[in-house]
This record gives sequence, C-alpha cells and structure tokens, in this order.
Amino acid sequence: MEFNAVYFWESLQSGLTYLPRTMELTGIPILCGFVFGILFAVVRVYKVSFFSPLIAVFVVIYQGLPTVVALLIFNLMFMANFNAVSSSLSLGITAAQIDNIWIGIVVLSLQAICNIEEAFRGAFYSVDNGQHAAALSVGLTEVQTLRRIILPQMLPVALPMVTNNIVGIIKNSSIVVAIGITEVLAGASIPASKTYSFLESYIAAALIYWVLTACVEYTFRRIELRGRKYRRQLA
Repeated sequence: MEFNAVYFWESLQSGLTYLPRTMELTGIPILCGFVFGILFAVVRVYKVSFFSPLIAVFVVIYQGLPTVVALLIFNLMFMANFNAVSSSLSLGITAAQIDNIWIGIVVLSLQAICNIEEAFRGAFYSVDNGQHAAALSVGLTEVQTLRRIILPQMLPVALPMVTNNIVGIIKNSSIVVAIGITEVLAGASIPASKTYSFLESYIAAALIYWVLTACVEYTFRRIELRGRKYRRQLA
C-alpha cells in the first residue's frame, strides 16, 4: 500500500478541525479528576465515615468497567430516560437531537476521578506520619497541615502516575466515536470516506494524539522536577 502525502495532509487538516472538541472531551475530565480525585483521596485517607467506604466501592466497580462499555451504558440510559421525560412533558425533542458530547465527558470524568484518586491516595502514604504529628504539635490545624505540609510533598510522588492517567484519558477520548461523537480520530477519517485513504487518516490522527500527549508529558515533567526540589528543601 503506497502512502499518499496529499491524502495525509487532507486528513491532518480535517483532524485538526475537531481538535477543540477533543480538548473539551479531555480538559473537563482532567479538571474534574484533579478536583474530585484529591477530595476523594483525602476522604479515604482520613477514613471519613459513610463517604469513605462508598467512594471505595464506586472506585472498585468503575475501574473494573471498560471505558467503552461504560460509554455505551450511559448513552443507552440517557437516550431511554430523556425520551421518556420528553414524551411525558410533550417537549417534542428526542435524545438524537441532543449533543451527546456530554455523555463522553461524564464517562471520561468518572474515569479520571477514579484513576487520579488512586494516584493521590497512594502518594498520601508516602509522606511520613511524623511530619503530620509535628505540624499539629506546633499549632497547625488539619487543613493547614494538609495544605502546607502534606500536599506539597505528595504531589511530586503522584505526578508520574497522574501524567500516565491523563495520557490515557487523551487516548481514550477516541472511543467516543462509538456513540457518534466526531473528534480528532473521526474527523481525520472524514476525507477517507471519499478517497479510501484510511492509512493516511489513521497516521494523521496518531500524529495529533502524539503531539498532545508529548506536550502533557513535558509540562508535567517540568512540574514534577520543581516539586522534587521543593520536597528536598523540606526534607
């Protein structure tokens, strides 16, 4: 099979057109993952009654579910419930008329929350318990100890795992094509519907994903190096 540079360029341009949608599919889940992942990790580390076991069960169940399966389940549940509500309220709107990108965002957000929560929970235990006791002994509150002592030291430990999880979210965003969402992969394949140049389309999509993940890895690598310097200063 001969590689055609012209078809590749067309696919690359088409894929880049849908890059903002991919950024939306990954940016919001990553933000939710950081906010709720850290919060859930704190709840589990401090063993908050009722919420800690509830979060633990949710994480175990959701992490055991393939992302594409979760995507299909959420999509079917949304379509069935929305159509039922729309029919009962006589809205005249069907689920097919709603942009289902939010289904992909919800599924990827839950995945990000579970993965990042596990990364931060493991990093919490890397900080010596003596530092926690010492901080309380000099008059710091639990919140101050967490913010000033624990978090700055655990971040460099968690970042490598978090980086891998974020890269995984970026790559998993391509599966939303299963429910009809057009993002980088589907966008890059649009010219192939006329030229049948699927090899060039897939290579173009792979290049876009590679650049995105390379940027993420470089950014978090720089943050990790700075965090390690801060941790050595505290040691």
